[in-house]
Amino acid sequence: MIRINPLEIILWSFRKNEKDVIRIYDKLAPLMQIGSGADMLNFGLWDKGITQPHQAQERLCDLVSEFSEFALAKNVLDVGCGFCSPALRWKQQFGGLEIFCLNINRMQLDRQDSKENLHLVNSTSIVIPFSDKSFDRIVALESAQHFYPLKRFLSEAKRMLKNDGNFVVAIPVVNNKKGLFSKLGILNITWTSQHYSSELVESQIKDEGFEISRIEKIGHSVYEPLADYYIKNRNSMKEKFSEIYPSFVETLVYKSMIRMKKLSEEGIIDYLVIKSHPINKD
Repeated sequence: MIRINPLEIILWSFRKNEKDVIRIYDKLAPLMQIGSGADMLNFGLWDKGITQPHQAQERLCDLVSEFSEFALAKNVLDVGCGFCSPALRWKQQFGGLEIFCLNINRMQLDRQDSKENLHLVNSTSIVIPFSDKSFDRIVALESAQHFYPLKRFLSEAKRMLKNDGNFVVAIPVVNNKKGLFSKLGILNITWTSQHYSSELVESQIKDEGFEISRIEKIGHSVYEPLADYYIKNRNSMKEKFSEIYPSFVETLVYKSMIRMKKLSEEGIIDYLVIKSHPINKD
């Protein structure tokens, strides 16, 4: 049984420092693993008739690899790699691609055994131990919403990316910060990220020396079908969660799903996938 004090969740949600991010994923990652039956830690992209969580998660990974043009790259840095499941999928699809997986959470890096073909790096996202112009591709798949300050990470990405490289970020965002606390409701507690606005993400990417070449807003194909799936399958989810979590955790998840769907339908939250490349002034 995973023990969670409700006060812990509130403190995580409002402090949002790096240690809290580690604690959040140590405690709550099993929710996503149980819910999807896989080790990917993303909401998933529910398009093209997809009906299962693990398929949606793989689909989002494939969209990121498409944006990134991995087929034309030699190496990639995956920042905030989770359990490395996306990287393992990309390695299977692009065998010649050298993949570096960076995560502040050492326990997640050590979790699986099948990572011998990946380079594992235990590091923060805002001071990354690689030299300038090291990578053809840098990606942050549903992780940059935790990076603070965001512009420090973006500056590091710009520094490490080769002049002809691509930088791709997939990130949950909000569309209007005004009155956000009251709009989010329970998601203030359970959506444990920095709640960056779409405008801030786009402007800071540009301010740090990138030119955005492609952007897609996919929120309606992320949040709403995920919520529908959970609501439809709540009884089975509740049974699975009860084996390792106290009952109040599932209640929070259920109420959060309902709120998340409503906010997505109203356009208050969204999900961006952004492709950019460095502006080279020399």
